[in-house]
Amino acid sequence: MKSGSILMYGKYALLGVVVGTFSSLFGVGGGIIMVPVLVILAGFGQHMAQGISLAVMVPTALVGGFGYWRGGNVNLWIAAAVCVGSIPTAHLGQGIAQKLPQTTLRTLFALFMVGVAARIMPTASLRSMSLLLGMTLVAVGVRLMLAR
Repeated sequence: MKSGSILMYGKYALLGVVVGTFSSLFGVGGGIIMVPVLVILAGFGQHMAQGISLAVMVPTALVGGFGYWRGGNVNLWIAAAVCVGSIPTAHLGQGIAQKLPQTTLRTLFALFMVGVAARIMPTASLRSMSLLLGMTLVAVGVRLMLAR
């Protein structure tokens, strides 16, 4: 292993620290954090970023989930039921994703993230929704300027 690659893998290990912390803190699978970072900062294609994120999710989720279980905050029956539905369909989803062009997949991912953000915002807070809309418009504007 070259010294340059040690530095490169060190940066990815640091990314792992951030992803592990936030995925356990917020209960997300890491993809919400990892996929954008791998695409935007590390320069990976959408397909590769999603593949790396899914491969990392298993050990990260097991460790975080175990901690929540020890704290009494995991219903194993519900977790098992969700697994029954999600394990077979994960194969279907990755098959569809890998057939989509990079730009289409990236656009769908971005729309999904905006939709989740809109849904999770407090419903009584017009200010929160205005903030989300403003941030979305700024992000779209920046993206359009960078596309030139």
